Amino acid sequence: MNQLICPISSQQINENASRVTASVIAILVILFIVTQNVWILTFVLFDFSFRIFKKVKFSPVSCFVRRFYNLAKLPTKLVDKAPKVFAARLGFLMTVVSFGLFFFLPLTATIIAGVLAVFILADALFNFCIGCIIYHYLIFPLYDDNSKEPPPAE
Repeated sequence: MNQLICPISSQQINENASRVTASVIAILVILFIVTQNVWILTFVLFDFSFRIFKKVKFSPVSCFVRRFYNLAKLPTKLVDKAPKVFAARLGFLMTVVSFGLFFFLPLTATIIAGVLAVFILADALFNFCIGCIIYHYLIFPLYDDNSKEPPPAE
């Protein structure tokens, strides 16, 4: 596979904490799929809304993971923040669509939630960012600049 172009920023985040956060969100999405309890999806949407609007410190899942990380004294590995922000925005969009369809087409909403769970699990378990693939093939080609540098995610 050729080199993917992902969004870039000057900020960094803890990749390990991000993967734990993704795991918690994936578990919640899977719980929604199994139980069809729309309140679980509402909570995921609520959590994503904090993270996409750069209020991560108020995200309930991020707060939980931060406390867990501090107590467990787990290692920190810094990575570029922009791909994670793009992935959160993609997750937010998929959650909004799934939530909106749930009341009219519950099977379609469940399928979209399932795709979201696969995307999240790919990142959480295998460090494979499907958001970067989407960005590389769908977003970056729309960026018209001769510098071939990706546009900032922020």
